[in-house]
Amino acid sequence: MATNAHGPSEALRQRLIAEFSFQISVDVDTIKQGLVVAAAALAGGVDIVELGTPLLKFEGVHNVVPAFRKVFPDAILLADMKTMDGGGGEARKVFEGGGNIIDFLALAGVASARGAVAARDEFRERQPKVPRLVFADILLPQQGPAGPAIDSAEMMLAAGVDGIGVHLQLDARVADPLLFNSSYFPDVVAAVKERVGGRASLQVVGGLSIARARGLVDKGLKAFVISGNMGHPDTLARYGNPPGDIERFVADFIAQVGGI
Repeated sequence: MATNAHGPSEALRQRLIAEFSFQISVDVDTIKQGLVVAAAALAGGVDIVELGTPLLKFEGVHNVVPAFRKVFPDAILLADMKTMDGGGGEARKVFEGGGNIIDFLALAGVASARGAVAARDEFRERQPKVPRLVFADILLPQQGPAGPAIDSAEMMLAAGVDGIGVHLQLDARVADPLLFNSSYFPDVVAAVKERVGGRASLQVVGGLSIARARGLVDKGLKAFVISGNMGHPDTLARYGNPPGDIERFVADFIAQVGGI
């Protein structure tokens, strides 16, 4: 489990456990568009800018992470790498570019988790004033239902990760709207929260509407990822909307969910 040996990292970790946090997933094709979306979302009140997997793959980690760090020098940047192998190497590249958090797939297993954690610890020592965290993303339905998801969360925390995400896969929720609209996702999230919520931040990921997020607040959840639907109850990506619209969507999500 993560320790309090590194002050800035532990302060961020504890804040993400105790307080509401909101992350924007910047799942676009280009750095240019991503910077516009991130700026609007930060103006709307997000805590974390997620450098989305499509953006990192299409434009490259070497390009994306430094570009966002240059434009947003004080933002918390999370790289959603969806790493399945080479955890240490990918984490190092994220941290070298100025990222604060790497998010990898818990499906990768303990060895990858430990590799990412080792890289995190190297950079904590190198740059003691910069927070560095490692998050593990539990993918549903592949790692569900609740029992396997809880086991995965426990395994990841034992390997030293700082936070857990419970993520309803895009392809699965598009293929089966009943899965998305049923109680399956909130029930699994609530079960994982009950087991590990006091020890790690628990992010909820997967096309959340404002109504679904509000229901999860009732189950004790505090860390939410705002997807391309921007809190609307559909699957329509709104990254191409004017920046003022994105800012309003994000601010409305935060007000309605965090203000409960």
